[in-house]
Amino acid sequence: MNTMRAAVIHEHGDRDVIQLEQVVVPEPTDDEVRIKVHACALNWLDVGIRRGPQFGAVPLPLTTGVDVSGVIDAVGSDVSDWSAGDAVTFYSLVTCDDCEYCRDGEVTVCPQHKIIGEHMNGGLAEYMVAPARNLIAKPANLTHDEVAALPVVSMTAWHMLISVARLQAGETVFIPGAGGGVASMGIQIAKYAGATVIASTSTAEKMERARELGADYVVNYRDKNWVDQVIDYTDGRGVDVAQDLVGAMTWADSLRTLARNGRLVVCGSHSGKSFNLRIPQIYHRQLSILGSNGGAYNELRHCLELANRGILRPVIDRALPLSQIREGHRILEEHDHFGKVVIQVA
Repeated sequence: MNTMRAAVIHEHGDRDVIQLEQVVVPEPTDDEVRIKVHACALNWLDVGIRRGPQFGAVPLPLTTGVDVSGVIDAVGSDVSDWSAGDAVTFYSLVTCDDCEYCRDGEVTVCPQHKIIGEHMNGGLAEYMVAPARNLIAKPANLTHDEVAALPVVSMTAWHMLISVARLQAGETVFIPGAGGGVASMGIQIAKYAGATVIASTSTAEKMERARELGADYVVNYRDKNWVDQVIDYTDGRGVDVAQDLVGAMTWADSLRTLARNGRLVVCGSHSGKSFNLRIPQIYHRQLSILGSNGGAYNELRHCLELANRGILRPVIDRALPLSQIREGHRILEEHDHFGKVVIQVA
């Protein structure tokens, strides 16, 4: 076993820059393990890296893939807690453990952090390596496809709603783009927290699926008066929290849905990084705008435990073989999905 299949990006561009190649199988360093990948879910991060980095250069050539479920194939000489044959997933953020933020437990803002699948090769390959300290045992009650559908979206939604926005039981939250991975998980987490959930999406089918996940009220954002529908549902008050992961396309409307003292919590900008913000609405209505970056290791572990108990449900739109990786990117870019697109590798 000297080579393996991998989806490799040599340059930024359209979907055709993704090449399926035979590359050398990686060897784990002393503190790493090698994982035989069974499934790897796609994220907007994969699309963004392929198009071109927004927040600094990434090394090329690169194999992306952040959300992985697989089985350990080999362990480094210093690894004692894991063995070949263990089924695992992992926390994708690799931090320095030494800066003031890491020491204070604020690992998501570590200025030296790296992401597996962005700054180092990820899981869209038959084998990959990862630091042993980032591993988490695969939940026993879930398949590899289901586990791969969880890490980024579950910890991101949890960090946004629970850790940053401090969503409380009895509050109302608005979640746009319900067909997206973070949004579909956010609906479930908000209901688990005891909140009333209002969601938006674009088709009758997606509206029904959002209701099945627990949304109390769903609007079609193609309706010109959908913001008024949200306000009317709250008896004119507005929502306490808006979870926005879309970016410039939705910020203005998300702010309009907020009640006085409302909180807008944001984690993404793939629809655009800037728009014209009316500043007076922020101070007149005493709104808060909160940034949220990924999630923490313990938040991911907690979400996986909830999923293993059946409280959170992985939302998979479809599973594709590695040979259809370009099609997976197309599905995300054209919003032709509800939930996660999973790439089956093994």
